Formats: sequence, structure tokens, C-alpha cells
Amino acid sequence: MERMITFCLIFFCSSMLLSAAAPTGLRYRELVKTVTLLKQSVKVKEVEPLPISEDTVSKCLSSPINCFQKASLHLQPANKQSQHNFQYMIKKLQRPINNDTTTDMNCSPCYSYAKEAPTKFLNSFISLLQEQIKA
Repeated sequence: MERMITFCLIFFCSSMLLSAAAPTGLRYRELVKTVTLLKQSVKVKEVEPLPISEDTVSKCLSSPINCFQKASLHLQPANKQSQHNFQYMIKKLQRPINNDTTTDMNCSPCYSYAKEAPTKFLNSFISLLQEQIKA
């Protein structure tokens, strides 16, 4: 009986340890889905360009992601009907991501990134997130 309880306890603890490392990957996948949905309802014409980072170096990962999150506040919905869902998706993008990467002082600041249209901005954000899912 003691062996069975010990085995169950070890199994439970090891499964908890394995799932503890997964939230960042799950968070990236959730963000990809959110950005994909956001692309369908974003205003494309008569909007300000947004900064796009092509820098995907792992030591500078937090900088481009923070820039994308901040710039997403400037996105606008395509029509008034989608306003509530649009705001909900923007709030989902603003939630923090648990990055284990360290920020280097040599990372490029947000204002140095090239500015592009919202659809290209969102496509670039998706590609950055997908790269991090693969890593």
C-alpha cells in the first residue's frame, strides 16, 4: 500500500513539474490565435503606422514583444459592431508574458523600429510569436 501511495505521489509531482514549464509556450499560442482574430477586425485605412521589429535574437526578445504590446493599443476596430470584441482582444494582448530571457542594454528601443501598416504589424507579431513557439 505504501508503495502505491509513493508511486502516485511521485507521478503527481513529476506531472506538475512538466506542466510548470509549459505556460509560456501556451501563452504564445494563445497570443497567435488572438492576433489572427484581431487581423480580421482591424481598421486598415487612415491609421497611423506602427513599429515592427524584425529583431528576434533571444537575448532581446522582451524588447520587441513589449513594443508590440504597447503599439497594439493604437490599433482601431474596422467598425463599431466589433468594438467590444476588439477591446477584449487588445486586453488579452496586454497581459504579461513570463519571459525567462534577460534584457540586454544593447537591444533596440521601440522608436528605432520601422513603422508599417497595421496588417503588416500584426503579421510580423505573429511571425515573432511563432518563432518563439518553435524555440
